[in-house]
Amino acid sequence: MLRRRPPALPSVVVVVALELAACARDNTETGFTGGGSQPVTSASGSTSTSSSGSTSTSSSGSTSTSSSGSTSTGEDSASEDAASTAAASAGTWDMGTPPDFDPTPVGCKGKIDFLFVISSHFEMTKYQDRLKAAFPVFVGLLGQELADFDYQIMVVSAGGNALLNGCSDCYMMCDGCDVPGCPEDFPCDGQFVECDITEGAGVTITGNFDASNKRCELATEHRYITTADAATLEESFTCIATLGAGPKTPVAMEVLVSALEPDLLEGGCNDGFVRPDALLVVVVVQATQDTLSPGTPASWYDNLVNVKGGNEDAVVVLVISDDSDLRGGVCPDVGLGANPLRWFTETAAHGRFLSRCEGDYGPFLEQGAALALDQCAVLVPQ
Repeated sequence: MLRRRPPALPSVVVVVALELAACARDNTETGFTGGGSQPVTSASGSTSTSSSGSTSTSSSGSTSTSSSGSTSTGEDSASEDAASTAAASAGTWDMGTPPDFDPTPVGCKGKIDFLFVISSHFEMTKYQDRLKAAFPVFVGLLGQELADFDYQIMVVSAGGNALLNGCSDCYMMCDGCDVPGCPEDFPCDGQFVECDITEGAGVTITGNFDASNKRCELATEHRYITTADAATLEESFTCIATLGAGPKTPVAMEVLVSALEPDLLEGGCNDGFVRPDALLVVVVVQATQDTLSPGTPASWYDNLVNVKGGNEDAVVVLVISDDSDLRGGVCPDVGLGANPLRWFTETAAHGRFLSRCEGDYGPFLEQGAALALDQCAVLVPQ
């Protein structure tokens, strides 16, 4: 009576294969995520000896020797072929698809674009003076912390443009600045260009009561300050930020939106102001609430973020305005509704608000500088 031959015992190769596979699995849990497959010594081509002394040859060429001297075929061969294949597979760590590392550097690398939107309504002289007094500390802190501080600073008038609309006869005809309603030192020099009277255009000349009332000389042809103006930075900012106080309608958010229109940024009056790899810091100074600009705080902020490719981390918003709607505010409570300009800062991911009635704007702008540094460090250009 023939007896069915019992299946051959698993070779040591199978055990080794299982141990290698377990090792490979354990390694994938250690946090390795890159570099592709890592080769280790394969069982292919190796020779092993079992306790039974049997010799087997697999399709991969591995051979084991036993004392019986028999050569296995059939089930033994199939079993050991599978074992050899498993061992070869276990010899390669499956690390998955190598990640596609983004080469984009993190951080603004010292590049910051500052947009100041400043009202020139009747009451604004003292608030402009407080801003100008705090400005040197503001940029000084940034300059100390950023080794490659590369700034662009643009001022736009919250009244549409920096020239009095009521003096159109004066600055269009330039027959003399004795037109009723014009300041005596109105800059009637006949050198006005279209961008001087374009809403949202960077200010290089002012015409108002208590204004600079002259063409501000900048180092480049741009309508904003650059690092080329470093030697005269404070003087240049003082000139363009002294917008004066007169019959100018305060619509800061309308002008903010206009200043960042593609037509002005690309080939227009503000050409090149918003750089794709720079942090954008917006500083709004308007003593009154902004209830006249079209849109809402959310739409104003969305427009601002869209200019930076939808990246909220690329935008910092600082607003100095009226807080007389707040109980316990710095300005006297006169029962006004909530200031839309404060909503604007609360809508922003990185926004700060200060009462215009604070006597010193320096500490607020220092906090703004710290916030700008934080965002500069994490900015990933879009």
